[in-house]
Amino acid sequence: MQRKRAVIVSSAAVAALFIGVTGVGVAIRDDHQDAPAPPTARVATSAGLPAPGACAAGGTPISHRFAAGGAWQMCWRIDPHAGLVLSRIRYLAPGRKPLPVMKELALGQLEVPYDTGLDTTRDITEAGFGGRSMITRSAVDCAGQRIDASIPNYGTGTVGGAETRAVLCAEERDTGLGRRSSYRGRDAASRGHSFDLSTLSIVGWYEYLTVYSFADNGAITPRLGATGVLSPKDYSTDPKWGSSAAGGAVSHSHNAVWRIHWDLGGPQTVQEYNAAFTGRTGPKAPIVTGSWSPLTHETTRRAAPRRFWQVLGPHRNPDGHRISYTIFNDTTAGHGYDTAFSQHNPCELYASDNLLAGCPSATVPQFVSDHQPLSDVVSWVAVSFHHVPRPEDRAPMEMHWQGFTTTPFAAFPGNPLAQAEAVGE
Repeated sequence: MQRKRAVIVSSAAVAALFIGVTGVGVAIRDDHQDAPAPPTARVATSAGLPAPGACAAGGTPISHRFAAGGAWQMCWRIDPHAGLVLSRIRYLAPGRKPLPVMKELALGQLEVPYDTGLDTTRDITEAGFGGRSMITRSAVDCAGQRIDASIPNYGTGTVGGAETRAVLCAEERDTGLGRRSSYRGRDAASRGHSFDLSTLSIVGWYEYLTVYSFADNGAITPRLGATGVLSPKDYSTDPKWGSSAAGGAVSHSHNAVWRIHWDLGGPQTVQEYNAAFTGRTGPKAPIVTGSWSPLTHETTRRAAPRRFWQVLGPHRNPDGHRISYTIFNDTTAGHGYDTAFSQHNPCELYASDNLLAGCPSATVPQFVSDHQPLSDVVSWVAVSFHHVPRPEDRAPMEMHWQGFTTTPFAAFPGNPLAQAEAVGE
């Protein structure tokens, strides 16, 4: 197969594809005819969308509108450590004003400790997901648009130069049946769709696919997929550390932490929802009661059944309820917390090994130890995957996934896509 060629899109064509920082255009990748035809992934488009506003230095605006009318706008950049960083994230429900959701979203750390206690890595701060760790995308691993970025050969690029490579994949994905109702004898149904932005990074023996899925209904799902090769240097014949069927490969964890700096149009507050069985039974089912508890100061929290967290902005929907987003994270991580909330501090970027100049704290528990009041909220969402290797994981390893979802809660008085649903015959 021939090498992929770069096509420079004119400023007029950019209006129908990706908006460049200066309006001059962005390089995308176009396959020769002998490349596999991509699936039915729609091109990301910004046509008809309001300008998302200026991106910070190094950022590039990108927008996408779904056929049903919803849309997303944001800025993206590649950081040498965190890899793909998204900022100024806004959701546009059909016929409504843009909702500013997040100021920034990125990986805050990925730790891989091995069960023997003899080895661990901090992949974000020690190796980094950007720079030379970031893999150029191909038609095999990206069915949508492949977008160029200037990637430093070393560090931030101040020395050693940089090269332009197609590292960002942008594609719309059909997520299956999104919503359906036979209310009043009319079958209303529509399929769900998401706008996915992803990058691929190689660190040590693993290759990681960082994916941010932006659903047509306003939900956001960050995910991390891991593939590659099992570490040959982490080996044991002791069954406490894994299965002999996998040739002695040691079990280990992938402890990922995502950092969310919220927007929601102004100062935010946080509350936690819990529901529990009362031990009493009604006429037809056990009785469960729920409660909402405000989290007014910095804190770390653990996952529990029927528990989620809500970040509320200052504005209200037409029904008078405060606009918010919820965080669902039902996995228990190895960080001493599963979700944490801190007051924004520009030097607190990494969940551990945060060795930034002028920043006295290195870990999330230290960030929140002074229990500052919350008004400019940063959420740290820790999701762990404990990997007990199988024989089938021998190279190339099957992709395994971890992640979480954050969804609008009372951002709208009803389903924002209700009017866009297709009516069945």
